[in-house]
Amino acid sequence: MTMMLNVKDNYIHQLENFINSLPKDAIEIKNSLDMEIANRISDYKAKRVKTASFENGLNSIREKLVSQI
Repeated sequence: MTMMLNVKDNYIHQLENFINSLPKDAIEIKNSLDMEIANRISDYKAKRVKTASFENGLNSIREKLVSQI
């Protein structure tokens, strides 16, 4: 089972104590940001996302701003 927990700061110590009371192989803690980065890298390498060079992106922003003047 996978779940995401949002723990209030004043309960973090109690959560850590609870986690430490479990057998070592009972849970696996993963940083959700690590998973998101891995997914994005995978999508990029598989060419499932549209990308633009920095120069093209900057030119596009510049054109939009200039057109509003």
